[in-house]
Amino acid sequence: MALQPNEVKTEHIAPGAVTTPKIADEAVTTAKLKDGAVKTEKIATGAVTGSKIGEGQIYGSKLRDGAVRAEKIAAGAVTTAKIGELQVTGSRLQDRAVTTEKITNSAVTTVKIADRAVTPAKLSFTPPSVARPITPPITTAEIGDTQVTPAKLSFTPVARPLVPPVVAAEIATDAVETTKIKDLAVETAKIKDANVTKGKIADGNVSPVKLEAIAPPADGEVLTYNAAQGKFEWKAPAAPPVVGVYVPRAVDTYDFTDANFPNKDNTVVDGLDLSGIVPAGAIAAVLEVRIFMCAEGLVFRLMRSQTKRYNRIEVQSIKAPRITSDIAILNLDPDRLVDYFINDGALVSVTVVGWFT
Repeated sequence: MALQPNEVKTEHIAPGAVTTPKIADEAVTTAKLKDGAVKTEKIATGAVTGSKIGEGQIYGSKLRDGAVRAEKIAAGAVTTAKIGELQVTGSRLQDRAVTTEKITNSAVTTVKIADRAVTPAKLSFTPPSVARPITPPITTAEIGDTQVTPAKLSFTPVARPLVPPVVAAEIATDAVETTKIKDLAVETAKIKDANVTKGKIADGNVSPVKLEAIAPPADGEVLTYNAAQGKFEWKAPAAPPVVGVYVPRAVDTYDFTDANFPNKDNTVVDGLDLSGIVPAGAIAAVLEVRIFMCAEGLVFRLMRSQTKRYNRIEVQSIKAPRITSDIAILNLDPDRLVDYFINDGALVSVTVVGWFT
């Protein structure tokens, strides 16, 4: 029995009964395909052409690493926004690819310029000619190490003396350092008068022959100064004075009595003269001073001078007829004159028993 058109419904077809030969060519339309039914293995190689891909449908995740080759990129397609930060390295740039318009203003700093790369042609001005002397002068610190080559010199450096010679105006202040001065090169004529100060003289380096003296020294002489000639003078040393030697004096009588002290109740300056007994050069006298046979409370005093009253000998009567005495040392001035004070009515005596030289 023959089937009528459209008589075979979906439920009449057994699962798996519609095989490839049963499907007519081009019978499977888009509407017949379930979403997601066309998997990778169902697509023939080269079947997905450009026209099959919708606009904006290829994302980064769909691209295989290295899939986008240079020939796939349209001219001008790689804009600034498409380049990641710090992704353009030197190896990515073609030689001479960075032209003037690619460089922003002030981008070429000193460190970007190779040594000796700035030639006169690169300057926007004509360098002025160098006048002599140079103002301000070029100092040592401004000249780079090994930068002065023989070609830079206006003379042949092997010749001595230099031609033309270097003049003073061409040498900068403080440019001649210690290392530039040859040992023993600074002669007397090069040292300015009165400029060798105390600090410049090494300890122990001024010998006797370096002194401007009247005559050279002899063995044992000492240095003195002759004010009349304004020069040093070498002389034999003076014999040291004998100080503190006591010279005793043998005497059995008084040298002075109250009759030698006529002015009473007043201090008498230089009233007692010992120069007739004590020799010149003596520095002190040993005196025996007595007061006796007088009323109680009378005073007798000997003093070196009014300005040196602390150096004195003093005796005072206690009770008549007792005798008060003292032996003491009185320092002397060179004139050997002594001040005195005596109360009226006092009976006294003074005896020089020795002296110190």
